[in-house]
Amino acid sequence: MTAPFLHGIARAAERLGQPAKPAFDVGEKLTYSLGWQFIVAGHATLEVLPDEDWEDREARSFQMTAKTNKTADALFKVRDTLSSLAEYDVSRSLGYSKIQREGKTERDVSVEFDWENLNAHYYEALGGDQRVTPILENTLDPLSAFYFIRNQTFDVGSVIEGPMTDGKRCKIAKIEVVERKTIKVNGKKHDAFKLIPDIQDVGGVFEKSKDAKIEIWCTADHRHIPVLMKSKVFVGSFKAELETEI
Repeated sequence: MTAPFLHGIARAAERLGQPAKPAFDVGEKLTYSLGWQFIVAGHATLEVLPDEDWEDREARSFQMTAKTNKTADALFKVRDTLSSLAEYDVSRSLGYSKIQREGKTERDVSVEFDWENLNAHYYEALGGDQRVTPILENTLDPLSAFYFIRNQTFDVGSVIEGPMTDGKRCKIAKIEVVERKTIKVNGKKHDAFKLIPDIQDVGGVFEKSKDAKIEIWCTADHRHIPVLMKSKVFVGSFKAELETEI
């Protein structure tokens, strides 16, 4: 997961006389229905926000929101917002924040990146937790890592890996491309790749689930849009299906 890898893709495309196509651009907004067991529990969005100025250069801005509906609120209310700022080529993170409202859990988290000293500074406003976590070169936060992956070349059997941090720990995240086939999501067929992330050391409901797993299906075109995401955890099965894209 390095910037030279991304630049290498661009240079190879230029040599072939073809412009390198980014997987996403400003204004992209993906909306998903969230299913839990056999009910529609809410909706989530993934957005590429307008670029921001960061120390005299442009930076990518991403945001994810998740919200349960009234029916699910009675069981387990969720109101989450994740925000990320990354280098324009999504080679490393510049800032990360999480507003988490899940059941009785409330967290307001911000993570600042000190690249000179290779540290991530974690701050939790409500709980008062503060820590400094050593990181590796080109470390990404969980949200920007999602967009980094979309910029990669997918081949069945290949593994995409690199350092990732939520501010509390830094680990080498791995995603394996395991299959390619046509799937149907909300009545629409997609030629898609199936990705399986290594979820070792992932917190939340995953750490309580012995056989927890996640699978992500992304379109096989250059955009690699995630059209279907499934997870199996101790509280049941979750599914996110693409409804609309802009």
